[in-house]
Amino acid sequence: MFSNLPLLLLIILAFGTPCYINRQTARKLKSSLKQVNLEADKLLDIYKIELAPISQQDPVARLNQSLVELNKSVLAHLQQNQISIFQDKLTGLADRHAYLEHLQTQLDNAEQFSRRQALLFIDLDGFKQVNDSFGHSFGDEILIQVAQRLTTVVRTNQLSKLNPVTQLEQNLARLGGDEFSIFIENICEDEQIIEVAANVLQEIERDFVLGNKTIKIGASIGIAVYPDSAATPNALLQMADVAMYRAKTDGRGIFRVYTPEMGSKMRRYHYLLEELRLAMISQNFHLSFQPIVQVDDCTIEYFECLVRWHHPIEGAISPAEFIPIAEESNLILELGNWILLEACRQMSAWHNAGMNNVRMSINISGVQLKHIPLHEWIMTTLSKVGLPPSAILLEITESCFIDASQQVIDNLQKLRDEGVLIAIDDFGTGFSSLSTLANLPVDVIKIDKLFIEQANINPKYLKILNSISDLGKNLNLKIVAEGVELAAQFQLIKKLGIHCVQGYLISRPETSHHVGANVIRNNLNHIALTGTTVCLPKSHSGS
Repeated sequence: MFSNLPLLLLIILAFGTPCYINRQTARKLKSSLKQVNLEADKLLDIYKIELAPISQQDPVARLNQSLVELNKSVLAHLQQNQISIFQDKLTGLADRHAYLEHLQTQLDNAEQFSRRQALLFIDLDGFKQVNDSFGHSFGDEILIQVAQRLTTVVRTNQLSKLNPVTQLEQNLARLGGDEFSIFIENICEDEQIIEVAANVLQEIERDFVLGNKTIKIGASIGIAVYPDSAATPNALLQMADVAMYRAKTDGRGIFRVYTPEMGSKMRRYHYLLEELRLAMISQNFHLSFQPIVQVDDCTIEYFECLVRWHHPIEGAISPAEFIPIAEESNLILELGNWILLEACRQMSAWHNAGMNNVRMSINISGVQLKHIPLHEWIMTTLSKVGLPPSAILLEITESCFIDASQQVIDNLQKLRDEGVLIAIDDFGTGFSSLSTLANLPVDVIKIDKLFIEQANINPKYLKILNSISDLGKNLNLKIVAEGVELAAQFQLIKKLGIHCVQGYLISRPETSHHVGANVIRNNLNHIALTGTTVCLPKSHSGS
């Protein structure tokens, strides 16, 4: 009976040992599951996740449910992190980084399948003034509304393409500040680009209503086309930026498509900007003076001071080229300080030499009007050189008057009360209303040379010129005709009863050392018209 005992023991061990082990493992596994569930509960509490009711007797099912919910939470958290990394915080649009990554993918596909694409670079017009006038929080609300309107344009024109992870619109981005961009895929016809750009302009030009305020802004758009304009995302953005700048210089509120000629102009712009900064340091400028004379006897009423820049390599650079650059870069503020001080010093020297009946005419830009306390600036400079306010005339273009704030108008009125004369320059080109003109602190109207050039050949311009002359007389304003270069133009000006003339017929701009003698020498042809030369004071030497 016991002879088979070893075999019996072996059988018992063979079957009994696994049962024992399984029982021990089950105890340990149950303990481990309990511990894991406790840890899972802690994580659920941290992430504030609630589970649906489940039997507490089934720890495996509970652990599975915990892991599923935690996995969902982690994925959502990762998605939110990815969105926040690539999303503009203010508007909720894709940011520049995410946009460039998307552009790279799209351009790679476009190259593979030979497809044309287009990029719109959108810059808001007038947004800075909104920020300056109403504050940054107000401006932020405008940007949010702009983003919403651009999203509408993208979806209306069926350009929408959502990121599968972040669900952000990939073909629309805020690049920074008040700059946005729209990407158009797979262009079949150029009309598609034009339609999208026109829709953007239309949307931005609609009134923005915030509380009880209604705000009007606009947009300028530059367009670059792949592969015509550029082949990489950064280059495409850069070319569209160049085209946008052209849209601004051509009048704002419009769009322009990039051409290679624009690129050369932009390089020229940046070159001159850097050279202008260097010229400001070395003060590589000088003033020239052009007389404005009475029509009847050619007595000098004013000298308009004009800044000139003689570049060490390029020679004379036209003010028509460098003044806009100075204004856009705000270098005009520093340059304008120098011009005012030098002009007042020269006028003081001429006064001391006996030219007491002549005024100095000084141009003031729109940038200066917005950034400088005009009354304080002018009066401080006059005091510094010992010049009376009655010795200067400030010229401000008609368009600047139209855009001027009430604070600027009040400052001009204060200066006028002090004895400074105020002139509207380039009158007739800014479309100001007569009611506006009647309420401005103005003494002189300078008629734009366009009307002078056209009056003898176009009856409509002649009628306008005659109306301006009558307007000046009725408002007791002095009228100056600019750009008079021909004898026939002078005769017409005299016939219309316009008070003063300025132009090459009288004299070209001259330095202070040559202005007196050259005014007389250059006016020999003027003697035949009027019987007199330009009347200069006995002493007219420069400082």
